Amino acid sequence: MWNMITHFLTFTGGMSAGVVLMCLMQAAKQEDEWLENRKREENE
Repeated sequence: MWNMITHFLTFTGGMSAGVVLMCLMQAAKQEDEWLENRKREENE
């Protein structure tokens, strides 16, 4: 029983970490695009 609980908690923790990392990557991508567009506008 303890084995099943630890596996479930590990799986849940891994899924949570994956979702958080995915959100951070999306935010970083948006920030990079925003900075690139801002630099492009300054050069024009």
